[in-house]
Amino acid sequence: MPLNLDSFVSIPVSNELYAEFSRRFPGGVSSALEQIVQDFLDRTAADFVTREPRTQGVYWDALFLPEGSRIRTKHYGEIKVAEVVADKIIWKEESYPSMSQLARAMRGGTSNNAWKVLEIKRPSDPKWQLAVLLRR
Repeated sequence: MPLNLDSFVSIPVSNELYAEFSRRFPGGVSSALEQIVQDFLDRTAADFVTREPRTQGVYWDALFLPEGSRIRTKHYGEIKVAEVVADKIIWKEESYPSMSQLARAMRGGTSNNAWKVLEIKRPSDPKWQLAVLLRR
């Protein structure tokens, strides 16, 4: 039966490493490497948790804020924080249809440029970022 090369990948290794490996395992470099890789995957399976991709969130123009993202502003020394829950922007148990309306509510009903007064921290972000910087 012919060998089906579509079911394999090629992994570059140095000539020296391959030569030493084939010297130690002259009967089958490929099968030995496959066993080593499988052993590694078995030993480290608990280290990697498969998570379902987050598909819920809100778009603010072209910026996507996944569920769990937090939005904050500082108004008269008070920090106010809202959160993206499912596909809604929630602050004080109320839902807001836009970031502009959220900023207005959080900042005492005043008119503001939401891009300039809101900071964002998505679940994957290590720190808060001014929204206007994420817009680019």
